[in-house]
Amino acid sequence: MKYISFTKNETKVILFIVVVITAGFSIRYYKHLINDETNTPYDYSGSDAEFKRLSGGINKNKSGANDSLSGSELDLMNELKKEEDSTDTGSKEKGSTGIYEKIININTATRNELIDLPGIGESTADKIISYRENKKGFRKTEEIMNVSGIGKKKYEKIKSYIKAE
Repeated sequence: MKYISFTKNETKVILFIVVVITAGFSIRYYKHLINDETNTPYDYSGSDAEFKRLSGGINKNKSGANDSLSGSELDLMNELKKEEDSTDTGSKEKGSTGIYEKIININTATRNELIDLPGIGESTADKIISYRENKKGFRKTEEIMNVSGIGKKKYEKIKSYIKAE
């Protein structure tokens, strides 16, 4: 060690690193030996059974009918589906496709409506409202690009969801 010229602390750190690396390789080698000896792949039957139990054992045949549900259960499921469909107001919220269903007027939109537009956050919505108040509204939708933080790319994302009236 005298010829290498490491300080006492450097020698301790190097020794510690060597010990940790050696221990890591030893543990990995030991685990590899154990796995080779047992040679049993993971058995998924327990998790499959749990999934079936939690999902209620609903199985569909090729025609799309549920085999394991009684008539009243099917009626209840259909009724719940109809309720979900009827509660969809067609508002500007994202649908299952992730596309907004309503076009908003940027001259009258609330802060929350603006925030719901793709790529528009709280500060940008505040800037849009401020610009709208200072300029007495937008004449064209393209005018929204004059707002700080909205460039051509962001405008392309939101142009199909906005109008200026």
